[in-house]
Amino acid sequence: MSPVRCPGQDRRYWKPGDIFEEPCPHCGSLIEFWKDDVNLRCPHCRKLVTNPRFDPGCAAWCSYASKCLGEVATVYQRQPRVIRDKLEVEARKNLFHQRELLNLALKAASFAEKIAREEGVQPLVAIAACLFYDLGVGGEKAGTAALAREIMTKVGLERDIIEQVVKIIAAGETVLDDPAWQVVQDARRLARPAGAGPEKCSFYTAAARRLALQP
Repeated sequence: MSPVRCPGQDRRYWKPGDIFEEPCPHCGSLIEFWKDDVNLRCPHCRKLVTNPRFDPGCAAWCSYASKCLGEVATVYQRQPRVIRDKLEVEARKNLFHQRELLNLALKAASFAEKIAREEGVQPLVAIAACLFYDLGVGGEKAGTAALAREIMTKVGLERDIIEQVVKIIAAGETVLDDPAWQVVQDARRLARPAGAGPEKCSFYTAAARRLALQP
């Protein structure tokens, strides 16, 4: 039995627009691209040109992406936005039956991304910590941290980011002298429904205080 080919790469499924011409950015001559071409050498000036219509979106999820795209798939899968999406998918899977906790995690992660960028904190640290903060059963932080480590390793986060996230989750609300911990706590406070947490003025970061004043 022959192996199944990805429909996106199997040319039997292609449409006429999947083969097209684009001008070389170096010499202006037309280059014929097929949609799965990543790079081609211009037949006129011999310079390497990237396919301007190449869309490696499937590389984010397909386990066979490396067979189709080679090193391009690995590079794409390590993009922060792709990793963030994968982290969110894992949070949704693990908190699927706990809607309140899931909503809190998603809102907190959104706030954390904004605050982290303003405060000079690695956004993926704050985002992952918010998404996985409440994964454990009964609020047991050691178990939550261990589960978060397992998920982040599977997703492919860098080791130093994983360790920072685990440290934040394991600490819970025990105060750490750590800007990333402060971002996570502020993001969670912003994400809580009105009246469900500390007063809005009680924040560690200037970015969170500004967000709290917005309607």
